[in-house]
Amino acid sequence: MIVKRLDFQDHVFQFKDGEYVMSHVTQKDLRIRVLRLETAAGHVGWGEIVRKSTLDQSAVASEEEPLFDSLLGRDVADLPAVARQLSGSNQALRGFAFGLETAYLDLVGRQAGLPLYALLGGKCVDDVPEYYSLSCGDAASVGPTLVREAVGWDVVQIKLGVGDRQADRDRVVGALESLAQNQTILADFNGALDVESAVSVIGEFDDPRIVWEEPCNNIEDNTQVAHRSGRPVMFDQCLESLDHITKTVADGVAHSVCLKPAFLGGVEVARAARDICIAAGLPMRVDGPWCGHIATAVCLHLAVGVPPELLIAGCDLRQPLLLNDDWGGTQHLPHHRIAPTISPGHGAAPA
Repeated sequence: MIVKRLDFQDHVFQFKDGEYVMSHVTQKDLRIRVLRLETAAGHVGWGEIVRKSTLDQSAVASEEEPLFDSLLGRDVADLPAVARQLSGSNQALRGFAFGLETAYLDLVGRQAGLPLYALLGGKCVDDVPEYYSLSCGDAASVGPTLVREAVGWDVVQIKLGVGDRQADRDRVVGALESLAQNQTILADFNGALDVESAVSVIGEFDDPRIVWEEPCNNIEDNTQVAHRSGRPVMFDQCLESLDHITKTVADGVAHSVCLKPAFLGGVEVARAARDICIAAGLPMRVDGPWCGHIATAVCLHLAVGVPPELLIAGCDLRQPLLLNDDWGGTQHLPHHRIAPTISPGHGAAPA
């Protein structure tokens, strides 16, 4: 099969509350680029470019655009290798590589009449618990917001790291006082702290509901925090390659990991990471940054391949966004559970 066309559409989504605040970035809108891959035989696959929110979006988009024409006339079977090469050689183009790979996998799944999870080793569960995520706002609002919004969610994430450490302590206290004993709290610093600050804050709490997510911005520091605090630490954005996954597994100090396919180097790399963690008995989340319909569906197809005892949660990565329509690919079920569709491919496409 030969690539006949590779087009893109740009979409902008607004956040429901005007913005979403994390320690490393405040997002006021979400700009995504959707890929449409078409072969000479008329087969189509859809992908989504997922860029890190800290990048200069316009500069990266300009860097991506010459790649579209360069892939015309290529054998479709070459596209996974092209995506791996781009992902490994240029961090800024990892988002494009993810989009190209997801379009390829969607095309293959559609042609074979198989849902994407069947191409990724099958599924262990039909659906996954979705976690609720709270932006890092005023500490005094955490408790009332969670009482209003987070009842019945198995897993609740609160963003930390904005302001001083007392504000973070107050946010955590607000969450503990407002949530039930059977709810898991992901206290997420997004890498904002140094080792000493992290150990100090984390050491003040000994509640089994809390998992401390990404206190520092690199594996070595997060490893120190886990060792010294003796508290459960989830490694997240610091995991940027399969080597990082194998090191984390070998070190044996992480309580859990969060696998983000777009940031790890692609879907197949994330699948390998998932399977390594399963073999090691390491609990995980499988999701990504806030993104659109296609990337959300792709992450869910990967998440259902995790045994239930190791799957902490997944996420509808459109959760804080204002959406005009639904492109499919994700099913919402009772009790805050979500599932990929069983349509061929990943099941999502522009309406």
